[in-house]
Amino acid sequence: MDGRARGSARVVLAFLLAPALVALLVTPARGRSGQGHGHWDATGLLPPLPPRENAALVARFVTNLCDWGALATISTQEGVRGRPFADVLSLSDGPPGKGTGVLYFYLSPLQQSVGNLQVSEAEMDVAKNSLFIRHPEMKTWPSSHNWFFAKLNITNIWVLDYFGGPKIVTPEEYYNATFQYS
Repeated sequence: MDGRARGSARVVLAFLLAPALVALLVTPARGRSGQGHGHWDATGLLPPLPPRENAALVARFVTNLCDWGALATISTQEGVRGRPFADVLSLSDGPPGKGTGVLYFYLSPLQQSVGNLQVSEAEMDVAKNSLFIRHPEMKTWPSSHNWFFAKLNITNIWVLDYFGGPKIVTPEEYYNATFQYS
């Protein structure tokens, strides 16, 4: 194998574990994000991590816990075509503790990694509500950046949360895993 990614330049999820694991390793784990960011109680404890044996639940938990994640793709730009490229983006799957698992983004065409992302008109209000509850500052971002809503269509999930390599979770397992915390 020559080590290069094969296939089209579709966006893949470089799963969101790094920021969540750092936050979860601090004892006692307090706070989230920044001052006045979303509806999280910045003085409260973070919810307990689900059992690592339930990879689908861990994936849903981390997805809902994170306000930012790394989105990776294979570059289509001249000079770096075919090489991996990642960007850190604000994201949301819904209100804290009650996420749907569907990841939405508020993006600008000025960003390098988002050329092929979009959200359907039917989901526009859902995406807007999902993002603005977690990232209220987005409402005031400059309109000159031509912001648009985007949705990540999840096809592959690898959860790396312990020794022994990643656990493969199907989209069906991921969306069927349910939890609530407040």
